[in-house]
Amino acid sequence: MVDEKQICDLAKRLVEISLKDGEVCGKRVGEVLKALATNQPRNCKSLLRIYKKYVERKIASYTAFIEHAGPISKNITNSIKKFVEEEIGRSVDIDSKETPELIAGLRVNIGDNVYENSVNYRLSPLADTIL
Repeated sequence: MVDEKQICDLAKRLVEISLKDGEVCGKRVGEVLKALATNQPRNCKSLLRIYKKYVERKIASYTAFIEHAGPISKNITNSIKKFVEEEIGRSVDIDSKETPELIAGLRVNIGDNVYENSVNYRLSPLADTIL
């Protein structure tokens, strides 16, 4: 039986093969998947599941997801992009969506980092003490 650590190590190596200039390349991912389909290793489903998770993490590490309570201007988006790029030291892509639950303000996710300044976030401790 193949050890889980071996599967994770192989998945990490496959992610490295899938990168071009430090970012996930769709063409290379396709080539990796084609090679796996041609020469299916044992525990292929586990390997693919872990590979997918690692690819998603890698993409998330250079994509800033902005959630905002209402419409935001291009200037604000550009300011957030500049802040995040300075914070992490590399270029990022921006993806945004409106999230009314924030009430007002913003939440920015990049990789495992979350930067939030919203009314919902500020009211949470108060709600916890009351409830």
